Amino acid sequence: MKKKRIGILTGGGDVQPLNAVIKSAIDSANRNNFQLIGFKRGWQGVLEKESVPLNNKILDRTIGGTILKSSRVNLTKIKGGVELVKKNVDEIGLDGLIVIGGEDTLSNSFCLKDVPQVLISKTIDNDVGIADGRKVVNYFTLGHPTAAEKISSFVSLSEGLRSTAYSHERIIVVESMGMHAGWLALSSSMGHPDFIIIPEFTLDYSNFLDKVVEKYGEQKDLIIVIAEGARWSDGSYISADESEKDSFGHPRFKGAANLLAEKMKKDLKKFFDTRNVNSVDPSYLYRSGRPNKLDLSAAAKLGRAAVNYFKSGGNNTVLLTTNFKDGKLVTGSYSLSGVSNIDDLHRFVTERFYDPSTMNATKEGKKYIRNIVTEFPLNSYGI
Repeated sequence: MKKKRIGILTGGGDVQPLNAVIKSAIDSANRNNFQLIGFKRGWQGVLEKESVPLNNKILDRTIGGTILKSSRVNLTKIKGGVELVKKNVDEIGLDGLIVIGGEDTLSNSFCLKDVPQVLISKTIDNDVGIADGRKVVNYFTLGHPTAAEKISSFVSLSEGLRSTAYSHERIIVVESMGMHAGWLALSSSMGHPDFIIIPEFTLDYSNFLDKVVEKYGEQKDLIIVIAEGARWSDGSYISADESEKDSFGHPRFKGAANLLAEKMKKDLKKFFDTRNVNSVDPSYLYRSGRPNKLDLSAAAKLGRAAVNYFKSGGNNTVLLTTNFKDGKLVTGSYSLSGVSNIDDLHRFVTERFYDPSTMNATKEGKKYIRNIVTEFPLNSYGI
């Protein structure tokens, strides 16, 4: 009997639990006597038929990043790209494909209607899923729990920047990743920043300065978190190079935290000494290092579930999801038969989770985040 042959690829920005998913898929493929073929550099590897057998690969699931490497490829922008991928998948003899990526990587899957696929969302932005009304489909994306824990730690008093902020009466503006969705910035609320600025709600700069003056006057230090894709009131990005867009049309973001801090230094001088208005950009630290326990647990379940989908005879395209049931992490599958493109699965922060008047997470938002990140203590440090 012919062995089933399953391909697997990772694309887009790396996140900590990618190797953990690959390891889980390897183990499950071996148990089921499947051949698992890894494509190097995401969709680029499928285009170039550059693959490696994975069944005998020994892999440490706790090491971050991806042994399969990554790339950001838009098949629709490559002449004959979609047709070539279909041809290569057929020639290699794949029974299905496991695609692990963010919205850009997963968007290519919608062009391959005849190829059975299991999609696994991974992005620290947490923007692949549905949060509509009371319904949440795909509670979090792989990599988001670890990144959310990191940003909360970075701004907290017990482990992060708050200690130096209060010691020197600083205002520190911390940059978060997040081009179009502010979930990672919002998650920093578990470390208790004073203000959070996200792309979904434009920044009324004058009103914001009034809030800063009032809050700084009360406590003499501030932590402000701003997502890289934050926008001014007119809708323009706070800091982005629109002339240098990638194949998906995303501009290159250039440091919103630094630009905002420099602007605040000038505009707040009439109120107080602004030499201690600073910016910090942890950048790739959010997606680097070891995955945390929640990410590892989700990765193990998702890798296993992906192979099991094909074991059970699945021949369509589904999105694997993570959710909590009775306090336990469970995986499920979401049929994409009625979904035309990745935009239908793009999740944004709404007023259910974010209060633009306080520029921070709502009670509902914090309730949602607490399932992903343990809240750092809010200690009193004033005298």
